[in-house]
Amino acid sequence: MFLPALIVILAFSAMRYLRFNKGKIAEKMVYHKLMQLPEEYHVIDDVLFMSNGRSTQIDHIVVSPYAVFVIETKGYKGWILGGEKSEYWTQIIYKRKSTFYNPIHQNDGHIRFLKFLLKDLGYIPFVPIVVFNNEADLKVNVNNHIVVNRYYLKDAFLQYKETVISQELKTKIISRIEASSRTQEKGAMREHKYNAKSKRYDTRNKIQHGICPRCGGMLVERRGKYGRFYGCSNHPKCTFTLNK
Repeated sequence: MFLPALIVILAFSAMRYLRFNKGKIAEKMVYHKLMQLPEEYHVIDDVLFMSNGRSTQIDHIVVSPYAVFVIETKGYKGWILGGEKSEYWTQIIYKRKSTFYNPIHQNDGHIRFLKFLLKDLGYIPFVPIVVFNNEADLKVNVNNHIVVNRYYLKDAFLQYKETVISQELKTKIISRIEASSRTQEKGAMREHKYNAKSKRYDTRNKIQHGICPRCGGMLVERRGKYGRFYGCSNHPKCTFTLNK
């Protein structure tokens, strides 16, 4: 009886580990994929910035002669539905639906911070990429951003072939990012998680009270091509939308 019980315990422990660490596992798999890029691509893994009480965590930054690629990794599978302007995307697995913050918006925030950090270095082209597990069926309406499965990640990089970043500038970018990262500082990641949790709570609280979390306008019901949704009363200045 001892061996079957041990097997059950180990299986349960493995399932629990995968559940709570799927994000980190997905990031590691993407990192191994990035390491297959040619040597002119410099990979910076798991970067954390802190500034004025705010924090920004970026899964991967890849600095190359062609662009600075900013990677947001999502360890989801199943159907993934969403659009560029939607505040939240939807995951569907066997009729079970769950929502998560639009990773395109998330990555746009990362790039805004990097532009501020590197603003004195001159023109730098940034390319945001959102990468999902290979098991994800991407049914997203995206025209101006790159959203791919991990299998196609390398192809997303290699489509950029024009050299626009000199070796000198590339070295400065890498040096600035690595010097500014606080990933290894004790307590920094704990502070970042607290900041992120507080931001999510504030966003959901505003939405529940009919307030736009981006600009503070009122949320009003609208009708679109795909049915009814909520939009900000300050449209078109504010493009916040939320599916019903």
